[in-house]
Amino acid sequence: MKAKRILPLLLAAAMGMSVFAGCGNAIDANKAGATLEGEEISLGFMNFMARYQQAVYDGQLGTMFGNTMWTQDLMGEGTDMQTSVKKQVTENIETLYLLEDHMADYKVEITDEELAKMDEAAEKFMSDNTKAAIRQIGATKEYVKEMLRLNTIQVKMRAEMDKEVDTEVSDDEAAQKTISYVQVNNHATTDEDGETVEYTEEEKANLKTEVEAFAASAADDFSAAAETAGYTVTPYSYGADEENLAEEVREAADKLKEGEISEVITTDDSYYVVRMDSTFDEEATEEKKESIVQERKNEHYTEICDGYKKDIKFEVNEDEWAKVKFDEFFTIKQTETEDEHDHDHDAEGAEEADPDAGEADGNTGSDAGEADDNAGDDAGEADDNEGDDAGEADDNAGGDAGEADDNTGGDAGEADEAADTKDAEGSDSAE
Repeated sequence: MKAKRILPLLLAAAMGMSVFAGCGNAIDANKAGATLEGEEISLGFMNFMARYQQAVYDGQLGTMFGNTMWTQDLMGEGTDMQTSVKKQVTENIETLYLLEDHMADYKVEITDEELAKMDEAAEKFMSDNTKAAIRQIGATKEYVKEMLRLNTIQVKMRAEMDKEVDTEVSDDEAAQKTISYVQVNNHATTDEDGETVEYTEEEKANLKTEVEAFAASAADDFSAAAETAGYTVTPYSYGADEENLAEEVREAADKLKEGEISEVITTDDSYYVVRMDSTFDEEATEEKKESIVQERKNEHYTEICDGYKKDIKFEVNEDEWAKVKFDEFFTIKQTETEDEHDHDHDAEGAEEADPDAGEADGNTGSDAGEADDNAGDDAGEADDNEGDDAGEADDNAGGDAGEADDNTGGDAGEADEAADTKDAEGSDSAE
């Protein structure tokens, strides 16, 4: 389940979109896009959810990848991005409606006041966007309200599920050391023409001598010595579960006392010099504790959502769903008002609430995570476990996509506590 990267992006409604090009999808909004336990979910609503997600990605990643990004495998899943995102959308929709079905399990309710706010947010969404954009994204006021209602339920459900998680983490489990290091490529360099040129053995030896000279001069002021040598100093914190730091570097760092500097460390492609800044970094350790708790929440959320999906029949109408395509390119107006700023905070809160929905795939329930970069995730970001990250979403795109959340917005953000109607017919009729 890759819901994590999606939900955070759906939390706010007032985006402010315009259409770059295109003539719209040829779909029949009144047809069933999917069925959940025999109940139809309208293609119109599913199309809106997908195109809304597309608009967010266009706004966040379009400047980097252009309007051809939907034909690229930016998420590293072996398929084009349109296919990946549409798959996420269907999984997210399934999760959202299942969460609605289980509201009573956690005594979650949507108040009339919240529904009224959703109505206002939906009205604002419809008025803030151009008619062409509304047409291309397939929006109706009822679809927007439904999205907000479902997202609100998800946020509330995730909050209750999070309360069931143990938040106690010991110092031993989270302990972090912090180092500063200089890394010098010993494999190749770039010539004047931008071409990669491998070092000769003699050049590698000379380079190592230079790095050794730096290490010898760095005892008094590591940063100043690095600046003089033209090197970049990188701070880094790690603990017992460290996987990213080169093994040779970690082993050398673990032997250092606070303030000590290592000799030159050689790996397959680099020379390193490390200074131990703190053998027990209290601030980094506290951050790690928060990360561990969030991971527990994401996993818990994902487990529950996965449980809801067992023995449930959810079927996508593949023939109709195939007609939903991301042919048009959306641009997002980057305007901010005092209200929108407040809404961003609301959306952030909701996103945190759902690590994978943010992250729990660091995302949806599954990733329930990202429950960062969807449903669940943000729901939890939980896909940050499915939540893990939106991050995950390519470390190319995912991350950015994940960040897109904050965009969304405003009133919708406020409404986050927003709306739900599994009855696809409700959505359709609204159309």
